[in-house]
Amino acid sequence: MLRETKVENGKVRGLPGNDPRITVFKGIPFAAPPVEENRWRPPQPVKDWEGTLNAYEFGPISMQDTPGIGDKLVYNREWHVDPQIKKSEDSLYLNIWTPAKAATDKLPVLVWIYGGGFQWGYTAEMEFNGEALAERGIVVVSIAYRLGCFGFMAHPEITAESPNAPSNFGLLDQKAGLAWVKRNIAAFGGDPDRITLAGQSAGGASVQHQLSCMDNKDIIKAAAVFSGFIRLNTPDADIFNPLNLQQAEDLGKEFFESLGVKDLEEARALTDEQLLEGYNKFSQDHRRMFPIVDGFFSTEDPTEAIIKGNCVDVPIIAGNTTDEFSEAGVNMVELSVKDVFLKAKKNRPDQNFYYYRFDPDIPGDGYKGDAYPGTFHSVDLWFFFNSLHMCHRPYEGRHFDLACQMCDYFANFIKTGDPNGNGKDRTPLPKWAPYTDEARSEMEFLGRGSSPKVEGGIRQGSKKQAVNPYLPSWEYIPDGEPYVFGDRVYVYGSHDLCKGETFCLGDYVCWSAPINDLGNWHYEGVIYPKTADPLNPDGHMCLYAPDVTLGPDGRYYLYYVLDKVCVVSVAVADTPVGPFEFYGYVHYEDGTKLGEKEGDEPQFDPGVLTEGDETYLYTGFCGQGDKSRHGAMFTVLDKDMLTIKKAPEFVAPGNCYSKGTTFEDHAFFEAPSIRKHGDTYYFIYSSEVMHELCYATSDKPEGPFTYGGVIVSNCDKHIGTYKPAEDPSAYGANNHGSIIEIGGEWYIFYHRHTHGTWFSRQGCAEKISFEADGQIEQVEITSCGLNGGPLSDIGEYPSYIACNIFTPEKKMYVEESAPRIVQEGSDGEQNDGYIKGIVDGTTIGFKYFDLKDAKGLRIKTRAYFDGEFEIKTDLSKEPLAKIKAIGSNIWTAHETGFDPVSGTKALYLVYKGTGNCSLKSLEFLH
Repeated sequence: MLRETKVENGKVRGLPGNDPRITVFKGIPFAAPPVEENRWRPPQPVKDWEGTLNAYEFGPISMQDTPGIGDKLVYNREWHVDPQIKKSEDSLYLNIWTPAKAATDKLPVLVWIYGGGFQWGYTAEMEFNGEALAERGIVVVSIAYRLGCFGFMAHPEITAESPNAPSNFGLLDQKAGLAWVKRNIAAFGGDPDRITLAGQSAGGASVQHQLSCMDNKDIIKAAAVFSGFIRLNTPDADIFNPLNLQQAEDLGKEFFESLGVKDLEEARALTDEQLLEGYNKFSQDHRRMFPIVDGFFSTEDPTEAIIKGNCVDVPIIAGNTTDEFSEAGVNMVELSVKDVFLKAKKNRPDQNFYYYRFDPDIPGDGYKGDAYPGTFHSVDLWFFFNSLHMCHRPYEGRHFDLACQMCDYFANFIKTGDPNGNGKDRTPLPKWAPYTDEARSEMEFLGRGSSPKVEGGIRQGSKKQAVNPYLPSWEYIPDGEPYVFGDRVYVYGSHDLCKGETFCLGDYVCWSAPINDLGNWHYEGVIYPKTADPLNPDGHMCLYAPDVTLGPDGRYYLYYVLDKVCVVSVAVADTPVGPFEFYGYVHYEDGTKLGEKEGDEPQFDPGVLTEGDETYLYTGFCGQGDKSRHGAMFTVLDKDMLTIKKAPEFVAPGNCYSKGTTFEDHAFFEAPSIRKHGDTYYFIYSSEVMHELCYATSDKPEGPFTYGGVIVSNCDKHIGTYKPAEDPSAYGANNHGSIIEIGGEWYIFYHRHTHGTWFSRQGCAEKISFEADGQIEQVEITSCGLNGGPLSDIGEYPSYIACNIFTPEKKMYVEESAPRIVQEGSDGEQNDGYIKGIVDGTTIGFKYFDLKDAKGLRIKTRAYFDGEFEIKTDLSKEPLAKIKAIGSNIWTAHETGFDPVSGTKALYLVYKGTGNCSLKSLEFLH
């Protein structure tokens, strides 16, 4: 291996990496120390050294806040972890990972620029370990640069001293490092004619600056901008609104005044710690120092330079994580990247742009109240560098597989300017097509791996539409109790498994979404394991439908019943997402548990509402014909959330006791829930027919309650707008949920059944409205319940968003052999669902789409069959067209055209033919 080599200033010696086939050179100076008279000057040449430089350790990090201070900051837990790391103004060093055996190997080169808002960041961050890329045949270089007031200070005296380089010293450091690589990388087995420049965040912005500097036109051959194209709707944001030289000089004069120095000489006499301390104090009420338009290195906004073509002409990869820089649910980085790509492509039609979106599930790091951070800014770096093994988060095998793929794409791009090709294991990677106006191709990096797609479908541009089911199709959270806490809506439910053998086999988990972005649901992790209850240490009992309330002490209380006992358990947490800890059992003043006192009926499916110091608890289960169960019970708890203040009373009758009451034919079965709208209490429950959620009202929490009607049926019975009212149009079964106000609108949350069983249920929701008298009219089940309107007709949609599936027999309840939504693989595998078992006469409905001159439809099918699909927007009318389809053992596209259709429309596919068909997706043609 190439352990020792010679560069322009002398010999250097490296050490073997963790993989001995890699040599690592750390702390090689590429410019003179920017100290004393070199402070606030362009980088100066390095002096030659005698003997051999042992390049064994990273150089000091650039002056910045001390890392690892304050564990509330995710970055200080993620990678800025070491408060003992050495920092110094003398920081202009670079590091090299090389797999070369000899200097003549001529391997492709990556030059990496770290991010951190031009205020923080360093090459020694562990996620930037270059070894995995080096194992793929690449020489990896990471360059340090000056930050904050050290890197971007301007002042009239500095301008007078160096009129052609009055500021932007950090950018000039990068440029000097890039030039050093061009001159010296051959000594490390690198090819100076194959250099890719890449960076993330401020590092990505730096890449743009270097691309717009034409001095680099013979150096940079490709570029990657990770989360670096950022244009917000707040144009006055400091970092995105660069100062000109005059403005920056004025800021510099104010800074000198704050330091108590009268000129540049006195400022240079300060220690680096004095300067940093003064800068941090100054920044409390002044803008920080960032790159400026100085008229020399930077003559215009570098993003505009790329759009106009005033830059180095190279292929570019750019993209974003889904949870960074969002405004009203719109990812501003994604919006910016695509805007730049489309405009730049018009000016340079031959330039290739590759867009990615990073959206896998990111596990929590154990920090209380931060169970699920989302795909936060910078988290994708572990994946592109395939350094995931160094992260403290409990990543699983699928995450490591994804990191391998992302690193493979990155490596291919560095080698050829095209991310496509084989992975490290020599198998072909999924095709990543360039992003153009004609074909807006995307690469999604998901928990299940790399997934190429074309823009559209559930995600429209930079925002997800809200569809049913509202959670990913591989998640099974029925019994949903929705709540708004702060600016997010949280759903608490039981946890079914994919293809589970019975109800509620999983631990309690939670999902949440911003109230103004109801398509963007985030997994909050396991909030309460079933083994946490003292009655269930071995986990042999299931956690049935829970409910949550905010107690008078400001804590969150989780009420639940285990499946083989008759008592109500309670857990408590400081945040809506837990972690919840076991708290106790609901009991009488003498300590007897509710449900165990003589005369008590077994407890089941608790629903809770807290007002003042009292909590109202609603429980019960009444099977048809079971005279031992009388109905839903109402109990009042004291402010300790456990002690019974008022013993149970019945508020809604079961099947055996409903005759002659307003509840007759819709008697209480299970799933009690309670909400308040205005001055009225709404008791939500699953009725004796199971597929419907009904409501009853009272002006008092204890009743008496009067039956009001059906809110939703998961087989859409009683809805007569598109079919006979009593015909079911989906395979229903038990139902559970509740109503909630979100952003001024009210919704009913319920669940549907998949896999042809009762035991793999998924959460759905529909918008509801209240009449003047408080009545709620039953709502139709749709594919777009939380969306606030119909779905766009642009792009490919998965078939699992179907809201209607039925055959001519019009059966009401779930059957294993009937047409059904399924998922390949086992529980936890993040595979999209699809519809299986489509037979002659099957109707599949999707509602609703905003059609704008749709002229055809494309579907993807699989399995062995021979027939055609009638395309309808109205079941009572003749089809618009028919799609002929023949079976195959792979997903195969079929399409047809029809006369243009516009307006808010349903889509029905009616299969006529033989065999047993599966449907993956549908896409309108224009």
